[in-house]
Amino acid sequence: MIKKRLLLILLLFIAAGCTESTQPIIEKVDTVPYDSNREPALIEQQEEEEEKIEQYIEFSLFDEQVLINLEMVPILNEYLKGVQDEEAAINEMKLEKLPLSEHQIYLMEFSCVNDLCSYLLFNQNGENSAYLVADLAKSANTLISPDQSKIALHFSRINGKSEHLDNLVVVDLQEWKLSAWNNEPDGANILNYTWPFVAVEWLDDTTLTVRRPDILEPTSASISEWQELGGTKLISTHLHIAD
Repeated sequence: MIKKRLLLILLLFIAAGCTESTQPIIEKVDTVPYDSNREPALIEQQEEEEEKIEQYIEFSLFDEQVLINLEMVPILNEYLKGVQDEEAAINEMKLEKLPLSEHQIYLMEFSCVNDLCSYLLFNQNGENSAYLVADLAKSANTLISPDQSKIALHFSRINGKSEHLDNLVVVDLQEWKLSAWNNEPDGANILNYTWPFVAVEWLDDTTLTVRRPDILEPTSASISEWQELGGTKLISTHLHIAD
């Protein structure tokens, strides 16, 4: 089931990356009084002097209303076509505006199964591109680099009753692209949901420090034993972002 879902998401993501258009993905409308009970909704608008009907998902945030153009996000459009209850699927979506002073960046949570979801990252400025940054995961934290040029998105996956495995996705906000990693100095491959992270922080504008359990391998038995001993013995790994 998981493999089929990941394959479908990958195919939709490739289709999304092949779409070319000058239309914006995100549009803002006049600010309205904030209503915490207002759920996302599908709305339709007819283009002026055209018969074409545009579909949008409308989100009410604390200080603004945001419209996501479905035609410009094929992965989202195809997902809604495949669900049995479109209204329920939209109502469960969440949109968060990241706390950045110079960039209009939004993180959307959708397609949740057993509390694990897919995540799209939107840029309201520039090319208005969207990136699929996680699938079958849960957003744990968003960390902004000291110079606000990058964001690190921390995601987790449940592994057993009290365990989780983690991943980090870094986005270069200046170039609006997913950043690549240099090899870690200690040679450990700790990304892609292979290790649990206890803490993540920026060391500088191009380096993240990850603290994880001080164990040889991230097996369930090793993690459980580490937790029984207090879960305080940690090892730090520096992750360097490629230029």
